[in-house]
Amino acid sequence: MLLILTSVNDLAADYLILELNKQRLPFFRLNSEQISQAEISYSINGKRTGASLTVGSRWLDFSEVKAVWYRRSIHPSLDDTTLSLAERRFILGELRHVVTGMVLNPNVTWVNPIDKVSVAEHKLYQLRTASRLGLQIPKTLVSSDVNELRSFASEMKSGTICKPIFHGLFFDGEAYNAIYCRRLDVSSLHHDNLRHCPIMVQQEIPRIADVRATFIGPHCFVADIVGDTDLLDWRNPDLVIDYTKSKLDTKTTTRCRKLMAELGLVYGAFDFIRKTSGELVFLEINPTGEWAWLEEKLNFPMREAFIDVFYGGKT
Repeated sequence: MLLILTSVNDLAADYLILELNKQRLPFFRLNSEQISQAEISYSINGKRTGASLTVGSRWLDFSEVKAVWYRRSIHPSLDDTTLSLAERRFILGELRHVVTGMVLNPNVTWVNPIDKVSVAEHKLYQLRTASRLGLQIPKTLVSSDVNELRSFASEMKSGTICKPIFHGLFFDGEAYNAIYCRRLDVSSLHHDNLRHCPIMVQQEIPRIADVRATFIGPHCFVADIVGDTDLLDWRNPDLVIDYTKSKLDTKTTTRCRKLMAELGLVYGAFDFIRKTSGELVFLEINPTGEWAWLEEKLNFPMREAFIDVFYGGKT
């Protein structure tokens, strides 16, 4: 049995589930939004433990779970307005911890383990570890000192870019907006707008393509990404981009696998820049990165790779 931990709006989970249903493979999808409506039972009697969860007409016996796909963090929701804000916060914390405690099991396959994801998401740690393992990285500075940032930018003859240190999502009270990588405007740097938070800047690397390398267990799928205009952040939906199948050299592949092993990951979506010389520069690894659009565009057998990992080669 595969347990999928996610949320309602997860197209990658939807996409994999289509194939799981087609192949009649057992799974249980648990969306965070459903947890507050679930019936939960957990018992310990000596060395015997019983754990089950019911959502509507669906019942899960946790002893049947052999693999967990940790797509989204466990964050229950609760809309009961009869409760105070303090009461709702307390209940949500209880729900998050009881479900996490029920799910945690080192004896099943995790993609990826919860604790490993929480560490691997830190970009600064990624960069330091990747560099130590031999991957080439851009010159990087994180600072709230205007003079230090201006000095760094003046030394980057190829340009300086600015990017979020975490996920790049900004909630303005009504909707979430994405903050994309952008070129640094030195004139916008002032002490007032940096006093609460440092920013991350990097050397801009001249490129012939961006590269997404997706590792799923022993499988690896590589795509070069190019645009019809100056490509700085290919995730920007306003850009026209093209994808082609590609590959990593043996040395880079080995170093990527070493990085994943050190981070404790089974799945990883790597982003690189391919320099004009052909060399690859590591940008980051996303332990829960998206992938389904690449199977659609390039016919990569990525769902088969996940099934291989989750079900031990049964396809």
